[in-house]
Amino acid sequence: MTEMKKLTALILLAGLFVGVSSAQAVNSKAGTYAYSFLKIPVGAKAPAMGGASTGLADDQTATFYNPAGITSFEGSSVFASYNNYLAGMQGGYLSYVTSWGQRSSIGLAVDYLNYGTMTRADSLGRAQGEFGGGDLALSITFAYRWPSAVDNIIAAGDPYDEIQDEYMRWSGLSVGATAKLIYEKLEDYTSDALAVDLGVIYGLNDQRTRLGVSASNLGFQMKSFSSGHEDSMPAILRAGVGHRLKAAPIAIAADVVKPFDNDAYFAVGLNLTRFQPLEIRAGYSTVGQNYRTDSSKDNWAGLSFGLGLKLSRFVFEYAFIPYADLGNSHRIAVSKSW
Repeated sequence: MTEMKKLTALILLAGLFVGVSSAQAVNSKAGTYAYSFLKIPVGAKAPAMGGASTGLADDQTATFYNPAGITSFEGSSVFASYNNYLAGMQGGYLSYVTSWGQRSSIGLAVDYLNYGTMTRADSLGRAQGEFGGGDLALSITFAYRWPSAVDNIIAAGDPYDEIQDEYMRWSGLSVGATAKLIYEKLEDYTSDALAVDLGVIYGLNDQRTRLGVSASNLGFQMKSFSSGHEDSMPAILRAGVGHRLKAAPIAIAADVVKPFDNDAYFAVGLNLTRFQPLEIRAGYSTVGQNYRTDSSKDNWAGLSFGLGLKLSRFVFEYAFIPYADLGNSHRIAVSKSW
């Protein structure tokens, strides 16, 4: 299939999912499941690309989006990101990924969200001081890869592979699983749970196309805020494709995402590598429709933008995500590979 045909097929697929998402009504389950922080995209690259990372999964946040993606790396890598989120909330993601033998990789990650300070009120709405809370997830990931016949072969005469993906492996079949412990605290109340993530990535022999599927947050609550009650887990199904154009220095990603407590939505993103070591990113997610309030800022809802700067084995990243009248999210990340 030619590059133009591949790109056309992706655009048509995007249009189909956008149409389906736009036609759906508001889901009555939205926001009713526990541990909603597990649905907030992490890092800076994927959010800048609309959150599309299931098939691409080419950085250390694969431990979050698709655990099979950590086999993309040779050697070891450490990653840290900070998210200045909405309404005074702040979050972060830390991960460590390393090769384990010829075909396996392991990863460790910490995902956290701090709610900031909130006003406590009684049943009549009278202020009674302040309180806070937060979420935490600790995880360990294992992934295994079966290489293809063209493993580690770089297309002759294509400089962008050497510049952008010199230590990446895109072909072959990879499977991965993540086990995680989840903890939440609100004032004096606590809750915890166990969950697993599962993922598969298949890289085509062209060394440019990857297809991925993942299921996240499959598990159960061990302790809830109130006795005798068990909250549902915020499980998510994802399917996506990542493709690097041969004729242009652009990587594209497209995902369809189905949270168990909400309607399906579509995300698409671009990563332009023409100006190495600088990368320019942009994306769109139909979930942005949920943030519209008929204000002048509605046109920005769902859009996202970002930059990446690669200096030797260090990578610095920034993402900007507007949420219409709710405010804006700024994210920064840094990683190092060796």
